[in-house]
Amino acid sequence: MLPGTYTVKEEFEHSVLLLDSNERALFVVDRSIGEGPLNLLVANPDTFIEGNSLVIPRLLKAPMFDSSLPRLERDERIHLRKMLERALPKKASSDSLISLFSSVKNMSRLQQARDMIFNQAFRHFEAKRLAEGVRLIRGCGSGLTPAGDDFLCGLMLACRLRRNWAMAQTILRHALGQNPISNAFLDLSAKGRVNIVLQKFITTPTPARMMKVCDFGHSSGADLLCGLRHGLEWDK
Repeated sequence: MLPGTYTVKEEFEHSVLLLDSNERALFVVDRSIGEGPLNLLVANPDTFIEGNSLVIPRLLKAPMFDSSLPRLERDERIHLRKMLERALPKKASSDSLISLFSSVKNMSRLQQARDMIFNQAFRHFEAKRLAEGVRLIRGCGSGLTPAGDDFLCGLMLACRLRRNWAMAQTILRHALGQNPISNAFLDLSAKGRVNIVLQKFITTPTPARMMKVCDFGHSSGADLLCGLRHGLEWDK
């Protein structure tokens, strides 16, 4: 955990988001969220933080969490992709990016416009214009982390699972924008760093574990898994 003074940015039911003066992110979370590369695990986030800021001293000692991706062989990656193809349409919310891969009824105009942008990006990807596709969906959507950024995190994790570190770095270079929270997660994904819930799902993919990933944010978990699914399709 990097030392410094972190100021409260957002408060959620089970976590608090803080940023330091360099816009480095820190999540103070309870046990229902679990460990992660940006997470400080405490019994009660609300009472742990006094006032509007938290000072992390240099000598703070916290249990080390190994946030690295598991190493999957090709048959394991195929199994993971098939699990995503089969179960994600049943688990993801209808307003997530699952609409790119499965029929969704009563889509809003904003969702339709968003999906048009993504489909254009997919055409860039198919034509080997990776940078153009990434820049098109970077920051696409609303929320703390837009759907486009969550998708790109999943895409880079797929690159890491496929041992294509160079492609992950290329995606990162064109994915970084003005959102410090997105940037933090994008950087971690390019390095193959994930929270414990996603780590467990990738290690042993089951519908129950998928549901726990989908529970993150409004649709952030599902959008990331959509990016992971799309990136694993490049394994074919």
